Amino acid sequence: MFGLIQANGATAMIQVLPIPAFNDNYIWLIKNEQRTAILVDPGDGQAAYHFLKQHDLTLTAILLTHYHRDHGGGLEYLQQQYQQPLAIYGPKWQATPVGKRAPQKRCPEAFTEVAAGARLEINQLVFRVNAVPGHTLEHINYVLEDDTQHVFCGDSLFSAGCGRVFEGTMSEMYHSVSSYLDFPDNTLLYPAHEYTFSNLAFAHQVEPDNLAITDAIKQVAKLRQQGLPSLPVTLSHEKKVNPFLRCDQPTVLQAVQLHCAEAITTPEMVFSALRKWKDES
Repeated sequence: MFGLIQANGATAMIQVLPIPAFNDNYIWLIKNEQRTAILVDPGDGQAAYHFLKQHDLTLTAILLTHYHRDHGGGLEYLQQQYQQPLAIYGPKWQATPVGKRAPQKRCPEAFTEVAAGARLEINQLVFRVNAVPGHTLEHINYVLEDDTQHVFCGDSLFSAGCGRVFEGTMSEMYHSVSSYLDFPDNTLLYPAHEYTFSNLAFAHQVEPDNLAITDAIKQVAKLRQQGLPSLPVTLSHEKKVNPFLRCDQPTVLQAVQLHCAEAITTPEMVFSALRKWKDES
């Protein structure tokens, strides 16, 4: 359910490894047998570069899910370490709407813009791009197409949670989060933050009788005590513990209705009420 992943791809053996950054970020690193590496959301350039040098890896590309500084703030430092320009891919830049209170964003000086539906081939690996706006307007995810699908979620989806709605609408975020339900159950999800334990605590508030949540809290507590990541997770696991993916469940609907003391009738309304409840907790 939890832990590091090594996979046999159709063209190469890959490993996906987390590089801890700041207090709770993960920079995901994808490496192959040729010791070439791709970074996803390198907010901390020094942490990423140290890991690359320590493991004798050659950086060939960087994937950005969105432009918050804790996801792309390390680009300048990384570029300074290499003589050749780095291949940087990211969504179309969209400034934070006027009046929205949101973390600071920064547009890279030079990058290749990728849109929903795009396919990238890097290091003999193929990535598909999906739009998942809400947290920011431009937010995307990357799907590594393999025998098992690997989805790099950025801040659109966390284990047992989802990102705050800073720039988009609740409706956009609901549809973005719900889109993850279209993946196969064995899909591996790679969120960009170690928020799992606190998210599970909130999930337990919503569904105190959900045994899958209770078990997950115990497992994640052990992992974190050992200094191990709680990520990645499978979609099948998230379907059992993530309230934002369970908006159609009667137990979640009932909990939201009791908390809000008002009539809530649709999964989208449940999602919006859950996100506001989480924001206030």
